[in-house]
Amino acid sequence: MAMRFTRRALLRSTAAGTAGALLAACQPKVVEKIVKETVVVAGTPQVVEKEVVVEKQVTQVVEVTAAPTAEPSGGIKKVPRNRTLIMAGLGGEHFGGFTDVEMFNTLISTGLSRSGLYQAGNEGLFYYNMIGDTFHYWLAESYEYGEDYMTLTVKIRKGAEWSDGTPFTAKDVAFSVLTARDHSLLRSSSDFQKRIADVEAVDDYTAKFTFLQPEPRFHWDFLTMRADIGFPFVPEHVWKDQDPETFNNYDPDKGWPLVTGPYKLVATTVEQKIWDLREDWWAAKIGFQELPKVERLIFLPGMNEITMAQMAINNEIDMAFSFTPANMEMVKAQNPKITTHCDQPPYGFMDWWPGGLGFNHEVEPFGDKDIRWACSYAIDRTEMVKFAFKGAGQETDWTMPDYPGLQKYHDAVEDLFAQYPTMEYNPAKVVEIMTSKGYTKDGEGFWVKDGKRISFEIITFPQHPFLTPVVPIVTEQLRRAGFDATFLLPADFSNRVYSGEAVAHLWGHGGSMRDPYKTMNLYHQMYANPTGELATTNFYRWRNQEFSDLVDQMGQLPNDDPGVMDLWKKAFAIWLEELPDIPLGQSIILVPRNTTYWTGWPSCDDPYVHEGFWHRSTMLMWNRLIPVS
Repeated sequence: MAMRFTRRALLRSTAAGTAGALLAACQPKVVEKIVKETVVVAGTPQVVEKEVVVEKQVTQVVEVTAAPTAEPSGGIKKVPRNRTLIMAGLGGEHFGGFTDVEMFNTLISTGLSRSGLYQAGNEGLFYYNMIGDTFHYWLAESYEYGEDYMTLTVKIRKGAEWSDGTPFTAKDVAFSVLTARDHSLLRSSSDFQKRIADVEAVDDYTAKFTFLQPEPRFHWDFLTMRADIGFPFVPEHVWKDQDPETFNNYDPDKGWPLVTGPYKLVATTVEQKIWDLREDWWAAKIGFQELPKVERLIFLPGMNEITMAQMAINNEIDMAFSFTPANMEMVKAQNPKITTHCDQPPYGFMDWWPGGLGFNHEVEPFGDKDIRWACSYAIDRTEMVKFAFKGAGQETDWTMPDYPGLQKYHDAVEDLFAQYPTMEYNPAKVVEIMTSKGYTKDGEGFWVKDGKRISFEIITFPQHPFLTPVVPIVTEQLRRAGFDATFLLPADFSNRVYSGEAVAHLWGHGGSMRDPYKTMNLYHQMYANPTGELATTNFYRWRNQEFSDLVDQMGQLPNDDPGVMDLWKKAFAIWLEELPDIPLGQSIILVPRNTTYWTGWPSCDDPYVHEGFWHRSTMLMWNRLIPVS
């Protein structure tokens, strides 16, 4: 019997309850073209080409002139549309509406949307541009390690201040880090407990970290804003009288949340979050940076791609997370003012987040590495890329991005890939492994043992440029190999993964950019909390003492130390044999950028940063955008 998965219907059904009010508000007045993608799986079974159905054809694209937006509720001032940047999608989370309407506690570990506070409000001591390989000093002017890497001294930039005029000092740095260390429910607490003996404000502009072990990577691992990485600092003069585990950091009458960045929060609802430019931003006052030309940032929550395509065609949004290659081509055809990172396929930038198929190892039989390898052999990654992305994608044999700084580490383990071929599609090996484990196929062709099928549901983002398109294809490939797999795109997908409720999931790997340590550390057994307890990195709940010891040793060396390579080879050999999760493909992000109102976008010709507006490095983009008129 043929199985037909219609992505448009799936996306609407998973978030219909929470998205109704928002989607009604966001619908464009004129629908010029609706793009519908359908993944068809038919036969016994096979994957066939993705269909693109045009429901309404237009003959003319209407130019939209700059005009003031309607005045938002709550008495917020009017800002012209050509001074407003509108972004939809936010990296996939909070699909259909914000759930953190009055929660701005950046020290909590989960649940906070990337809707402006991390990018426009908080600032980092340092920034890193992952696609251009550039490092920027920001709230800090310098850093210096002691000879034994047991101390780190950071010099704070004079003139930096919070939005209430209070100087940003080394006291804020020390207070923030020690507060997180001493409260186990807060961000980075377990890392800081393991690493930090003390943080001292030597004076207002000097913070000295004292470590429990050599920490030659600390400035990079925790103090540098890049992608979703970088510890957020809080103002001591506000937080010292609060319970950091329950404080919501929101009081408009007091100007909370206080920020150091160029934007202040002026509205927060289920439907949108609005940030307006601060004319008194410290960096402009001291001449460190120019005041951004973008006067208002509007963040909209996750929504289905069809709605975002309509809005982009009609110039109702400036950026979105994100489009498939087919939809990008069609939207560009309908609105020539839409651009993306490159002018040719695959159009987008390579994210730091390669995707993979993971299992909760505490749920049998997925604690058995042989079963995981059988699932890997069941996946045809070439077919996956062909049908999910019209060939404009990239499969991967590891869980790191193919960035230049990492290439030598990949080259060094080619012999291991030959022994453990993570991209091999081999149905015969699936049969060999499963029969050796005592499984047989039942009347419907699914693996069964002792009367019980291997049945599992795969969950992933309702809206992700790589994971969402591939989940129906990977699911069907597993089914045709004999695994009784289904998939779901729930609005609370992240909590299901973190808690271990999800038996199987498609997820990314936010870790390494320059050397393998950060990605390897994602699998450290210290993060493998039992099912039912939150695990925000090692949610595979894979435990391997030898591997974890090697990763610890790697972390005690600078990233350019020759000893890193040997430790990497040993650790990766264990990882490959065990295959704690299954590599699938690189995440290529296609973010539409609207040039109707704004120019100066980053691109493959000018990679001053990537345009992932949900990432903490987006601060580098605000200052470069220029109004068209």
